[in-house]
Amino acid sequence: MESAFSLCLSPPDPAEAHAHLARALGLIYGIGPVRETLLRARGYTLFDLLRHPLFGQDAAHWTQALTQRDLARLAQGLCRWYSASHPLLLCLLGLAEDTKLVFLDLESLGLSTLPVFLVGIGRVNLREGKLTIRQFFARDLSEEMAVLGQTLEELPERPLVVGYNSKAHDWRQLRARLAYYGLGELPEPAHLDLLFFARRLWSQKLGDCSLSHVEKEVLGRTRPLDIPSELVPLYYEAFLRTGQPRFALPILAHNREDVLSVALLLGRILEEHARAPFST
Repeated sequence: MESAFSLCLSPPDPAEAHAHLARALGLIYGIGPVRETLLRARGYTLFDLLRHPLFGQDAAHWTQALTQRDLARLAQGLCRWYSASHPLLLCLLGLAEDTKLVFLDLESLGLSTLPVFLVGIGRVNLREGKLTIRQFFARDLSEEMAVLGQTLEELPERPLVVGYNSKAHDWRQLRARLAYYGLGELPEPAHLDLLFFARRLWSQKLGDCSLSHVEKEVLGRTRPLDIPSELVPLYYEAFLRTGQPRFALPILAHNREDVLSVALLLGRILEEHARAPFST
């Protein structure tokens, strides 16, 4: 199933994103916040430290990742040495091609060991301002393997995956279910988990940072006839018992709206951080 929506995203300029990441001296072991501030004030970048006797090896590692646009390695380092909600992570969007950007949401029967019956994947065309969402739905549990196979085919190599609690839940569950069936490995991703950005920006104001609450309070979106996330497995079980579309359609709508909200939320987060340097 495929749906298309208008989407306006303004990722960082590639040259500016590269420059901000080149000044991420905190990626280097031994350079803490105080030393990083001093070195940055003197105009140092990772490239300037390549011949440093103490920091040169680490500088070579990170400049290689930056030059090769190894988004997964950069994301891992930024999350480790800064935080999973640091604005520098948004600079990865400036280095990523449209074809690498993936919005992901899945529905399952529960814990990571239980079947996945629906995967929603959003892909963007920034030039056309378009978001296309493809959904792979298992009409019964025997089709889970086919859904997972279609998901693998849809994912690009070295994707930049954007989701909401996706790193801890969705990606891990996909990997577990693929391993269960002995299917291929997931591509090595860079993750932007917008849950962390939402908490950083709005937790003091909102308290509740669930996607449904954030999309209502921040995006001003109210879903018509939406079912709560916790009821999705129950609706699917009812669909399996009865085969009636009235149980499947709300699930598909819920998943589609989740993907759309994540994409719209990314746009809002980019707007918020455009008002301040990405390196702060």
